[in-house]
Amino acid sequence: MEALVFWIAAAAMVAFTLLTIAARNPVYSACFMILSFAATAALFVLLDAYLIAAVEVLVYAGAIMVLFLFVIMLVNLRESEHEGLRLNPLMVLAAGTFLALMSRAVKDLGPAVQETPNTLVGTPGLLADTLFSRYVVPFEAVSGLLLAAILGTVVLARRKEDA
Repeated sequence: MEALVFWIAAAAMVAFTLLTIAARNPVYSACFMILSFAATAALFVLLDAYLIAAVEVLVYAGAIMVLFLFVIMLVNLRESEHEGLRLNPLMVLAAGTFLALMSRAVKDLGPAVQETPNTLVGTPGLLADTLFSRYVVPFEAVSGLLLAAILGTVVLARRKEDA
């Protein structure tokens, strides 16, 4: 039963992620991203990582997506400019590269995940220890990228108003 739920959640996550990339309307794209986050949270629940699943829903699908929607509304894009789906070859190449790198990372993590007892996976102490010791630089890099994306959107919105 868990295998079926895993494959359904994984397929939903991939489908909603592709729809996030391909949607022309930024509001639809943000909504698809929320659904992708929900599918990701379902995968964390299957791993018995309930804290990480809750953080995924509350922080990413909740707070950050509200912030993204606020920025999208701030830009005030016209509906006629963004109808239908688009597939940019560069975005397809970037998505393929990302999937290849992620599959390689998951393949390398396979034995390490099996060595960890199930009681420690997803606990707040283990998450904090791992996040702020081993992955502190990527964690801060992601926060910097989010800030840069929001600032870039605001700058682009102000340029359109000035023109």
